[in-house]
Amino acid sequence: MRVLTWIILLSALAAPTAYASPPQGDPYTPLRLYAGQWRLTPEGKGKALVVDNHCARTGLFFACEQVVDGKPADLVVFLPKGETAQGQVYRTQAMDADGVTAHPWSDLTIKGNDWVYSNTKADVGKPVRHRTLNHFSGPDHIHFDVQSSVDGSIWTTEASGDEQRVR
Repeated sequence: MRVLTWIILLSALAAPTAYASPPQGDPYTPLRLYAGQWRLTPEGKGKALVVDNHCARTGLFFACEQVVDGKPADLVVFLPKGETAQGQVYRTQAMDADGVTAHPWSDLTIKGNDWVYSNTKADVGKPVRHRTLNHFSGPDHIHFDVQSSVDGSIWTTEASGDEQRVR
């Protein structure tokens, strides 16, 4: 279930940002487009889910509260860190709706219609890299791949799917 939570979290938050103006100037501009309702359909397994994102800038941070199939799921915060050759960089952190678990800080890099969420976690004493790749085709559609790697060069896709804007 944890993989499904991360799929929902990482892909659903990126979905509304397709075709956003480049984050030059105001890095919050693409994040404001997170608000909305999306239908997440995993490939090969699982049922479609409805994800509602309620988002706002709170000062320095930008936050999105996620509701999945009518139930509170996560609060995700974003902290803009600046522009690099790879794109606009943000730090992100998710907290479970029950207030018990705060996940480690992760990175998000936005370049055009491609978004990459990435982090590294220890797994049985070895670091394992994780990333979610989001590719947008049109303003209301995203394809995502959730991947992991032990060496950073060979990536294994653990899950993939599509999201479509509902409203």
